[in-house]
Amino acid sequence: MSSTVEIAVHARHVLAPLFEQNKYDTVLIRGVLEGHFGVSYADSEFNPSVARLDSGAFTMLGGNPGATAVVALLRRAPISYVTPENAGWRRALKHEFGDRISAIGFTEFLSRSLDENRLTELSQTLPAGSELKRLDRRLAEQLPSDLANDCFLESFESIEDFLNRGIGYCVVQGGRIASAATSVAMCSGAIDIEIETASSFRRRGFGTVVGARLVLHCVQRDIEPKWLAANQASEKLALKLGYERGVSYETFEIGRCA
Repeated sequence: MSSTVEIAVHARHVLAPLFEQNKYDTVLIRGVLEGHFGVSYADSEFNPSVARLDSGAFTMLGGNPGATAVVALLRRAPISYVTPENAGWRRALKHEFGDRISAIGFTEFLSRSLDENRLTELSQTLPAGSELKRLDRRLAEQLPSDLANDCFLESFESIEDFLNRGIGYCVVQGGRIASAATSVAMCSGAIDIEIETASSFRRRGFGTVVGARLVLHCVQRDIEPKWLAANQASEKLALKLGYERGVSYETFEIGRCA
C-alpha cells in the first residue's frame, strides 16, 4: 500500500488540478484548497495523482480513483461523509467500506433567481414576541444546546474564529434561540448554509426568517449562498426563498466499524 503525505496550507495549490472536474461539495473543496479550513493529503507533495481533503465531517476525493495510493488515503483518517464524484470513486469507496455505507440524497438549489426585495420581505415576517439577531459570542455559545446541532461552527477553529470570518443570524424568543442560519463553510465568493429550527418552534416561520436574512446578506455582498437540501423541508424552504432546483446526487455516510 503506497504512502501518503499531508500537504501544508501554503502548498495546497498543487492539488487544485485534481479537483477541477469535481461537481459536488465545491465550497468545501475550494475552502480547503484556499487554506480557510481543514487538512489535505496526497500521494506526493510535488506531483500528486490523487488527493483527499477533509473539512469538518466531510471528506472530498480528487484525482485518479485507480491510483495505488487510494486505499492509503481512504484509511489515513476516519471518514464520516464523502460524495463519490464518479463511477471510479463509487467503486473504490464500496470496495473499501462495503456495507458500512449508507446513501444520503442531496439536491443542489441554484441561487441565480434570488430576488433581493422578496428576501427582504421574508426576513421581516417575524412571529410575535421574537427578535432577529446577528450571532454574537453569547448566542453562538447557545447554539448547540438550544438547537441540538453541533454542525454550525464545525469548520471553524473557535467561536471567535467564526465571529471573525463567518456569517450567522438567529431568531430569539424568550431568551432561547428558536432558529439559526450560518455559513457552515466558506471559500472566496461563496458559502455553504446550515439552518436549523428547534423542534418546539417548527412550522411557525422561524426558518424562513433566518434563511432569508442570511441569503439576503450574501446577495447584497455578491457572495453565492449555496443551498444543499437533504430533506423535503429544506427543499420547500429553498423554493420559498427563490432558489431553483438543480441536480440531485448521493453522499455516502460511512458507519464506524463494529
